[in-house]
Amino acid sequence: MIRVFTNVGLRLRLTACFLLVWMNAPARAQLPNPVLHTVLPAGGQAGTSLIVAVDGTGLDGLRDIRSIIPRLTVKKIDAKRFSLDIPAGTPTGVYDLRAVGLHGMSSPRAFFVGNRAETAELEPNDTFDTAQQVRLDVVVNGRIEKPGDVDCYKFKAKAGQRVVVECLAERIDSKLRAVLEVNDADGKRLAANRGYAGIDPLVDLLVPADGTYFVKVFDLSYLGSAAHFYRLDIDTKPRVEFTVPCVVTRGKSTKLKLFGRNLLPGPAKSLALDSVEVEITPPGVHWHDRIPLPLRPAQVTVDAFAYHHPGSHAPVLIGVTDVSVIVGASDHEVPERAQEITVPCEVSGQLAEGDQRHWYAVRARRGEVLWLETFGARIGSPVDLDLAVLDPLGKNELLKFFGTVENLGGYRFPTAHPDPAGRWVAPADGRYLILVRNLIGGPNRDPRRIYRLSVQREDPDFYLAVVSRKTDQPAGLNVMRGGREALEVLAVRRRGLSGPIRVAAEKLPPGIQCSDIWIGPGQDRGIVVLSAARDCPEFAGGLNLTGYADMNGTKIKRPAQGGTMIWPGQPTPSGRLTQEIPLATTAEANILLTASPAEAVIDQESVLDVAVDIEQRFEGPLGPVHLKGVGLPRLAINAIATIPAGKTKGWISFFFPASLPPGPYTFVVQAESIGKPGVTLVSNPITVNIRPARIVLEMDPNTPRKIARGKIIQLAYTAERKHGFIGKIHTELVAPGGVVGLRARGVTFVGQTDSGSLQVIATEDAPLGRHQFLRLDAVGTVEDQPVYRGSRFVELEITE
Repeated sequence: MIRVFTNVGLRLRLTACFLLVWMNAPARAQLPNPVLHTVLPAGGQAGTSLIVAVDGTGLDGLRDIRSIIPRLTVKKIDAKRFSLDIPAGTPTGVYDLRAVGLHGMSSPRAFFVGNRAETAELEPNDTFDTAQQVRLDVVVNGRIEKPGDVDCYKFKAKAGQRVVVECLAERIDSKLRAVLEVNDADGKRLAANRGYAGIDPLVDLLVPADGTYFVKVFDLSYLGSAAHFYRLDIDTKPRVEFTVPCVVTRGKSTKLKLFGRNLLPGPAKSLALDSVEVEITPPGVHWHDRIPLPLRPAQVTVDAFAYHHPGSHAPVLIGVTDVSVIVGASDHEVPERAQEITVPCEVSGQLAEGDQRHWYAVRARRGEVLWLETFGARIGSPVDLDLAVLDPLGKNELLKFFGTVENLGGYRFPTAHPDPAGRWVAPADGRYLILVRNLIGGPNRDPRRIYRLSVQREDPDFYLAVVSRKTDQPAGLNVMRGGREALEVLAVRRRGLSGPIRVAAEKLPPGIQCSDIWIGPGQDRGIVVLSAARDCPEFAGGLNLTGYADMNGTKIKRPAQGGTMIWPGQPTPSGRLTQEIPLATTAEANILLTASPAEAVIDQESVLDVAVDIEQRFEGPLGPVHLKGVGLPRLAINAIATIPAGKTKGWISFFFPASLPPGPYTFVVQAESIGKPGVTLVSNPITVNIRPARIVLEMDPNTPRKIARGKIIQLAYTAERKHGFIGKIHTELVAPGGVVGLRARGVTFVGQTDSGSLQVIATEDAPLGRHQFLRLDAVGTVEDQPVYRGSRFVELEITE
């Protein structure tokens, strides 16, 4: 293949690709999707420079590495290698790196910025005899390169030292399911672990005697590849794991205890966790995109910030709330000693013992609505919480709560989680008990089993996550100049929010347009479309999207957070939050899809016609194109329309039933070429405001479904007036672009008349087959002016 990297050559190549595919020839019609598979090494020490090698697909013409690491300096060395200069003082943690090249900006890959010295794995190191010698307080960047590979390391330690051996793999986007073993100089296994922080292992070793110790790293299933990379910490310095309380009030100075290892001076006496007290003031504003920690999709609903303890290897996640925080008491494990709490509040608790139960007491008035929610799995705690409301004696369970089973993001961004939450209405004035317990406690004590219990009024709220529309692979957002690209916005509604959510872009770069869109009442997703001008400057950066809602006078504003799939083709869903929503411009598009709705305001039980135009910027015929709606509300009736080969204009129609709540909705039209490989285009966003139905049409079930050329049939129907409308109704047989081959005289009826019949005649030359989007339209008039409309599709086939 000959690659041409000039702008002129690129335009010629893209034009040829589009032309060939639309004519159903075997060629790529759209730019490759840049996917970043690996960045090796997967981390570096703050205050140092290192060379990283990147690999993936669609990474032609790489020129830069994009990250939110403050003041990061990037220099290109060759096609797949870059020099990174990480400034001293950079906060430790996990950051996203993205490769920027000819086809735009890639999907992200995690990169750890540490504060320990770093070294690289040296092969061969498959046995204890060939184990690589490393020092204490060093991070090893390694990789299980092939199935069956084992990596061995050795270090020297003195008796009484507390050495923490931890492997980071899952938390830095690796495919490795790591297992750690620590052995003494004689080969005796002292400890092993295969899952401590999620599935990443950790061994906490109190060194029994001076000498040499061995560490073995391998995959649980003995798999291996370039994507099975890891970072191995062999550490004697401070490591913070969690805090008590685990949530603090926003903007309020708070004393809390840090729990971890090697937090105290002097030698360790046991493997119990150390604790130190600190005072912190959490930030007043919460932004997930500034947290240098790996966050799972379900954590989109967790307000938190990253706290960096001096000398610790990584930050710790601390929750923030707008209400007062109560630390759970130590003696409230039976109903008789339930801890009294006031509404609203958040409780920070700790279920360290295996079968521990925590009881809380709250007073409520009859009909009072409370929203109860727990945070356990979503804050990284090894718990499976159970939550229930009981009577004052703790004998009768009034309501049991469950986790969120709905997965908004599907395989690529799984939002489901086991933390129970829900709405409770007090049946009478009185005192009620709340029970929190851990279903998977086990026989051993574990102080990491922390949780949050939120008890608040039913104040509406929401969170937004933005993901690529690609469901089979990770992707960024790369907009061709003169073209359009779309993102899917997932809305997690909370505490009774049911109204519409407006999503708006802010601080867009020059040449980029992004119209506001609406996620309609009760809907949990929407489509954001970005358009780039043909003369748009080159850009690679972040996109700022913000959601706005107004629920009974309560105005809510939330920033949207980015999300991504981690790896395609995995047996279980795989996704995480990202530190920014990516946006980049690429080469010029030679085709554009534009949709023009017939109306901006429509009634329930009516049809919206949308005219579609394909702007062709290359020579040659277009093949047939399928049209469909994307982002339509769930209850709307979607259909597929076809623009014939050689044509650039068409229509598509959508029916909005009475069961769809009134309000604003935004969707797009998607065009897809027939045949493989296919071309997929999205239109500009279409926003319609849906009003309550005033006319509901119903076709007589005995109405004929076929009509022969030259014949006459009667279309019988009823028209029910709704919501106080009492005016005239005029009915017509219509279709987008006009009815062809059929003639029908309109009927008008007044007063209480609610049924009619339309006489339809098929001409002798009527086109055979089904007339797509043919419908009966009823227009309601007020003072002889058309005001309301109702519609019903007519299934009618023209025969010989």
